[in-house]
Amino acid sequence: MIDLNIQPLQEPVTKRFRLSKSVTVSFELYVKAAQEKAPGVDESTVLEAILEKHLKKDRGFRSWLKEKENKQTIL
Repeated sequence: MIDLNIQPLQEPVTKRFRLSKSVTVSFELYVKAAQEKAPGVDESTVLEAILEKHLKKDRGFRSWLKEKENKQTIL
């Protein structure tokens, strides 16, 4: 079973993306797996959960973000 914490969307914002065919096919399969875990979820909810999980684990991004926040508190 997939490892995602699926939460309802809060304050949705519409974005447009273009994805390669292979990523699209994999994503659609991932959505189907997520729907088995949490019936009724849609693509947006699954994508948000994927992004949240990735952003929490990305050390480079967290480091960059912390650096940016530190610079803003100095100004």
